[in-house]
Amino acid sequence: MAYETYEPVIGLEVHVQLQTDSKIFSTDATAFGAEPNAQVDPVSLGHPGTLPVLNRKVVEYALRLGLATHCSIAPRSVFARKHYFYPDLPKGYQISQYDTPICYDGYLEIYPGEDEDTEGGRPSRPDSKRIGLTRIHMEEDAGKSIHQEGGKTRLDFNRCGVPLLEMVTEPDLRTPREAYLFLKRLRQMVRYLDISDGNMEEGSLRCDANVSVRPRGREAFGTRTELKNLNSMSHVEKALDYEITRQIATLEKGGSVQQRTLLWDPDAGTTHPMRSKEEAHDYRYMPDPDLVEVEVDDKMIADVEADLPELPRARQQRFVDEVGLPPYDASVLTEERAVADYFEAALDELYKRTKGGDTDAQAKLVSNLVMTEVMRVLNEQDIAIDELPVGPERLAQLAFLRVEDKVSSNGAQEVFEVMLKEHDTSAGKIADERDLIQVTDAGAIEPVVEAVIDDHPEQVETYLGGKDGLLGFFIGQVMQRFDGSPDPQLVREMLRDKLEARKEGVEE
Repeated sequence: MAYETYEPVIGLEVHVQLQTDSKIFSTDATAFGAEPNAQVDPVSLGHPGTLPVLNRKVVEYALRLGLATHCSIAPRSVFARKHYFYPDLPKGYQISQYDTPICYDGYLEIYPGEDEDTEGGRPSRPDSKRIGLTRIHMEEDAGKSIHQEGGKTRLDFNRCGVPLLEMVTEPDLRTPREAYLFLKRLRQMVRYLDISDGNMEEGSLRCDANVSVRPRGREAFGTRTELKNLNSMSHVEKALDYEITRQIATLEKGGSVQQRTLLWDPDAGTTHPMRSKEEAHDYRYMPDPDLVEVEVDDKMIADVEADLPELPRARQQRFVDEVGLPPYDASVLTEERAVADYFEAALDELYKRTKGGDTDAQAKLVSNLVMTEVMRVLNEQDIAIDELPVGPERLAQLAFLRVEDKVSSNGAQEVFEVMLKEHDTSAGKIADERDLIQVTDAGAIEPVVEAVIDDHPEQVETYLGGKDGLLGFFIGQVMQRFDGSPDPQLVREMLRDKLEARKEGVEE
C-alpha cells in the first residue's frame, strides 16, 4: 500500500569525522580507541579562560569536500555557538556554523542503475540522479554518554572537539535505497579525498534522516520526523522503510504524523520517540565571540583544487574508455582508491615488461588477479592493500608469466600463494623452483602423449565410440606423467589430433 499512493520525501544530515591529528580548536589528539578521557584538554572541556584556535587543516578538508561536490565556497564564514544542555557537552554549547556555512549549494550524484544485477555486469553509464546539498559546515563533536545498568551514566570526553563536517542534503531522496546509495557514494568520496575513513561502525560517518510522506502528485511536504541512532548504511535503509510504512499507515487510519525525533532500535526493527523535534530557535545560535571569521581567498581554493585526486566516477569511466576494462571490473576496482592505485601501478609495471601487445587483454588479466587473488586475501585477513606482502611490482611479475603463457591459471594461483609467504622471491623464481613453468615444446610433450594413448586402449576405444568427455582423462594422465608443467592447451590439442587420427584410421 505504501509506495503506490504515497511518495516519501527524505533528506539526510551526515556528520563526517575528519582524520586530522589534532582537534578542531586545540592540539589534543583524536586517535580512535584511546582510553576514556585520555584525549582531553582545557580547551575541549571548556575550562574558564581558555580560547579556541582553528585548525587550518579542517578548513582545507572542508574545501576538498566542497569542491568535490560542486559547492559554492563562501569567502567569509562564521562560527556560531549552538546552545543545548547535555552532560557530554561540558561547555553548554557546541561550536558550529549556522547562517554562514563554508560550502553551500552543491550536489552529489548517485547511480540507482548500478544497484541492479544484470547479466554481463553493471551498465557502463547508468542514469544518474543529482542529490542537492544545502550546505557543508564545520563543527566540533560532543562527548559520549555511556549508559549503564542501575541508572548510572559515565562520560567520555575524548570526542569533545573532534573536527566534523556536517553535510545537509536537499529533500531530493525518494526511497530508502536512494539514501543507502547516497551514503555509499559519500563514504567512497571522503575516502578518495583522504579526509575521513568513513567508518560508520566507529562513528566516523554518522547519519540522521528526516522523512515525511505525501500523496503522490501533491507538492506540499508532509510532517517530518527525524531518525537517529543509524550506525550503518543498512540500518538507514531499514529504519527509513519502517518509518515510511508507519507514517502511511497512520495517515491511512485518519491520524496525523507528529513532528518528533525518533530512535531506531535495530534489534526490534522499530522506532520509538526520543523527544519533540527541535527548531533552529531552540538552540539560541549566536556568533562565537572567541573566533574570527574564516576567510578563504581564491589562491587557497585554487591550491586545494589543484591537489584534488581523480574522483571515483571519473576514474571508473577512464578505466572503461582508456584502459579497456569491462564496466563491472572498473566499478569494483575503483570502489576503494587504494585498490585502484594498486591496480594501475601493477598494470604500469606489466606494460614496462610487455612493451606493447594487446593492452586490453593485459588490463583484464591484471584486473582478474586483483579481483580474485588480491581481494580474496584482503577479505580473509581483514587487511588494507598496503599491508599485502605482494606489491604491485611483484603482481606484475606474475601477470607477465601469464601473458607469456609460462604458467597456467592454476599455476599462477599456486605461485601467488607462495609469494604471500616468501616476500623477497620473484614470481619467476617461484614458478621455476616448483616446476610450474609451462613446457611449450611439442617435441618434448609428444612422446608422453603417445605413451598415454598406447597404455589405455580401452579408454581410447570408448572415446572413439563417442565419449568425448574422456579427453579430460587423457589430459590428466599426461600432466601426471610429464616431468614439469606442460602447456595444458597444447596437450589438449595434441591429444585431440592424435585420437582423431586413430578414429579416422579405424573408419578406414
